[in-house]
Amino acid sequence: MNLLKDPFISTNHGKASLKEILTTDTDYQLQYFFDEIQLAMLQMLASLTTVVLKPTVTELKGYLDSGITAEQYDTTLSKIETKWFEDDSFMQSKSSGEKGFQTASVSKLISGIEFGDSKDASGLFSDADKVSIACSDCIHVLNYNLHMNISGQYFGRYGATGIRGGGVLTTLISGKSLKETILFNTVAIDFYDSLSVLNESVSDLLMWADPPQGKLYSASEIGLSRGLFALAYHIKLGKQEGNCVCDICGAESGVTYRTLDYLKYNGKYGSVKTDKGKENGAGLWLHPYTPRSVSEKGVFSLVPIGLTWSSWQDLASLVIEQDINDNSNAIPSYIVTQFRENFKVPINLIIGGNITKKASVVSRVYDLYSMPSTLSKNTRRISEVIDTGLRQKEALSHAFNKLFVTGYDKNFVSRIKEQAMQRFVANAQQIIQQILLDVDRKEAADLRTEAKAALNKEAKAVFKTVQRKYQHDLPLFKALVKGRSALYRTK
Repeated sequence: MNLLKDPFISTNHGKASLKEILTTDTDYQLQYFFDEIQLAMLQMLASLTTVVLKPTVTELKGYLDSGITAEQYDTTLSKIETKWFEDDSFMQSKSSGEKGFQTASVSKLISGIEFGDSKDASGLFSDADKVSIACSDCIHVLNYNLHMNISGQYFGRYGATGIRGGGVLTTLISGKSLKETILFNTVAIDFYDSLSVLNESVSDLLMWADPPQGKLYSASEIGLSRGLFALAYHIKLGKQEGNCVCDICGAESGVTYRTLDYLKYNGKYGSVKTDKGKENGAGLWLHPYTPRSVSEKGVFSLVPIGLTWSSWQDLASLVIEQDINDNSNAIPSYIVTQFRENFKVPINLIIGGNITKKASVVSRVYDLYSMPSTLSKNTRRISEVIDTGLRQKEALSHAFNKLFVTGYDKNFVSRIKEQAMQRFVANAQQIIQQILLDVDRKEAADLRTEAKAALNKEAKAVFKTVQRKYQHDLPLFKALVKGRSALYRTK
């Protein structure tokens, strides 16, 4: 099976090839059991399309306006070495020796979390104990997902961190169809060249054809194709002959994968922070789907932190460059910038990724926001809505802080507050998503007033629920009465 030629993508019309999706008008939709894999597949398909088409901005606009013919696809495909995309080769670099390999179950690849047996090395996804088999089509997106998400800092000598870093956010553009979504996230090589800083010695050979050497992998020497499929491990997939029903896509397969063997590379990418917080001079590679944070310590992929984090809190910085705090600012992903600068149509932004604690996935992010084509003219309005939500969140947090004077165990009180804040943040996201639909039709003051009213009502509802639950616990109830008073005074 070849990933550029043959059907391997699970869709509502059965297995489809990349060529079929790009060159026909069939309404394909991805069908996988896990949103982690849906997100990974979108990235992988857009990356494969980038490698095949290598379009300029003008050519990409032409493909979106007029479509791609089968002949055009075949012509561009004839210019690349397709042998590197065969199923026994793709993203599987070979080690010079056989010693040192470790073995992991395919279940470790669903969330893209690192390998390990400790309690801090578990993924959080549905029916994890039932995920043990992958088919010959799905194993490749699992391997891709691993390399785009791994963080090896908690696994000693066997761990490695990928080119993006671990637990980072992904932002993609959603189109009206799967074909349009893939093309919107295809990288225009001329625009990418204008934003990236590469040396003359840059290599664009795929890493399973030419594994990186040395102790440090400089971002300025990694070309676009090489970086899109960057590896952190030598990989041997545990292929077994025999029929199975895949736990990832549900299809029957004549080949079964239960394990893979891995051996980490000797060097490090600029995505790995040193003890002093800096990235040791390697630089963070400009990954198309990764927003970044910039500070005096360096440039790193943007990572969501904490159970009460939700995508709306950083939405403004994910679509426009914005200060995070006094010491750092956030830069949208390359693909968002490419879209904003070159396509004057409404933006539908997909935000996805893992929220991690140590090496555990404690929550998932998979959200969609719709915003107008006049986004650059409405950044103040978006910021007003987001800032209103953040102020209301802070007010609710201060109200719950009254609980800590009861003398009860701090962990017990913290859980009460944390659960309530999680509920507010989740519900606030739906409120903000709805308000942003009107961002090009209403003035900033009107949006702010609407957001304030709706979010204040939600905060009070959340607080009232907690107060009602503990009305028979006198110390907690008294503390909540004080907190309620403070919350209701919030302007």
